[in-house]
Formats: sequence, structure tokens, C-alpha cells
Amino acid sequence: MFLNYDLVDVFTATPFLGNPLAIVRVPASYRSTLSQETKQKIAVEFNLSETIFLHEPSEGCQDPLETLAIDTFTPKCEIPFAGHPTIGTAAYIFQNFPGAESGIFKALVTKAGHIPVSQDSATGLVSASIPQDYHMHQARIPSNVTISDASPVVSLAKGLSFVLAELRDVEILARISSGLLKDCVNPQNLDEGWNVGLIGTKYFVDLGKDDQGCRQLRTRMFVTWEDPGTGSASSALACFLALRETKEQGSGPFHYHIIQGVEMGRRNDIYVRVSRSEDGEKISEVLLQGASVSVGEGRIAV
Repeated sequence: MFLNYDLVDVFTATPFLGNPLAIVRVPASYRSTLSQETKQKIAVEFNLSETIFLHEPSEGCQDPLETLAIDTFTPKCEIPFAGHPTIGTAAYIFQNFPGAESGIFKALVTKAGHIPVSQDSATGLVSASIPQDYHMHQARIPSNVTISDASPVVSLAKGLSFVLAELRDVEILARISSGLLKDCVNPQNLDEGWNVGLIGTKYFVDLGKDDQGCRQLRTRMFVTWEDPGTGSASSALACFLALRETKEQGSGPFHYHIIQGVEMGRRNDIYVRVSRSEDGEKISEVLLQGASVSVGEGRIAV
């Protein structure tokens, strides 16, 4: 059998920039027969940072567009969700499913739970309320290239963990060629119960705030590969930085514009808004925003 797929570039409105994403449409009649093993093989074939399997609603289903289910695969494993596939898939649905733009389409169903989504009619930016269980690990990763001698490790959710490595300037950022960890799958140096999924290294340079108070950051992200644009890592970084803001600023929200992929020739513009609890101790909401553009389509045999 054949499955239709579409290719989109996420966190950009310009084709061939941003982060590529394959969206494989799975008809309702194939949902029970398309195995997770086959999905993993398809993800390896595309060899992108993530491949999405979008499960189409059954004919006659009541409110078929209210929620649509997706599975998210890297070339290495399935993950509960990821940022750029969430934004890219939601934008694709708004653009290609009749009625979705009218407000009927409200959420994507992922292994991490329901993710509410929306689209700004003026800017076209898609927003996703990212599920999060933010956790700071005890481990710190040593390095001689970062501002501090050892970098913190955080998880946005179980299975999505990141070393946050702050660098002094963009010149040092340009010279980076790999992450700080060799073992990036099911890492054993995280807190008990959290050592599952993937861990990457998110390098960042703080460029300060713009005139509107939005913090500007230049970043690069490495797992065993370099990822052009990473919504989950950007969200984790934004949470980390929001918790560093003074307690006097209360719940925020705090705004971040994260620019990634410049060194790869694939600039991503990623926007994150973080709200905290009133005491500034915990994360209460993470809103990820970005654009997406279609660049191709085809069929793949399974």
C-alpha cells in the first residue's frame, strides 16, 4: 500500500529555510495495521529530525477535526511530542483540512497528551500550548567552552531532556561541531525515572532584550545530529530563563525570540511565551509559536 505525505518547512515562511518535517497521512482504515515498527522504518527513510504520522478521522466521525492524533518519530525512536512537528502539523491542518481554519480544529492528540492549538488570522503564526513537566536535574555537564564550568540539564517533559550550554558570543557558537554528550538515547546520568527518550545539547547566546522586552537568543541544538530548529528545546530553554528572572516580576509572562539554524543555512524563528506561578517558583504555561510553509508532497510504499 501507499501513504501520502507532505513536506513542510517549520519556523519560517520561506521555502527551504526553517526545519524540514515530513507529515505522513494515515487513513483511518490503516490505523490498526500500520505498526510502530513500520513507522520507525519510514522515519529512518526520511532521515529528518522528526517525522509525523497524522491519523485521519473516520468517515462519519462526530466533530472529526476537533482533535486529531499524531505520532512523532525521530530516526532513532518515538518521542512523546516535539515542538516543530506540533507547529508544522497544526499549520498543515489549518491550511489543508476544510473547516479547520474556522475554529473547529482545537487540539492535537500526542503521547504527551492533548496540545491546544490556534492560528492568528492576521500574522498566520500558529500557537501551541506545550505540555510540560519542567524538571531540573541534579547532574551538571562539564565543558571548557561554556561560560560556566558545568552546564545544567533540564527536562521539558519525561523523554525530552536538554543540556543548556551558555556561550559567550556567536563567534564561539559558530565553531561548535557537536553536543556535550555521546550517549543521547535513554541517558543514564539523569535523575531516577527521567532517563528515557532523547537528550540533546542546546547551546545559546543571550543577546539581551529588544525594545518590546522580548529576550533575543541565538542557539544551536545537537543530538547525534544538528537539528535546524527545535521547539521543545527552545521551550525548555525559555522555562529555564524565565525561572531565573527576579521574583518581583511575578508570573510574567516572559517573551523569547529564539533564532536557530543560521550556521546550517536554515534560519528558524521560534517564539516562546512562558508564564510562572505568582511566587516565580514554577512554570504554569508554555506557548510555542511559529510559521510553516509547504515545499512538496508524494507517496511512500509500506
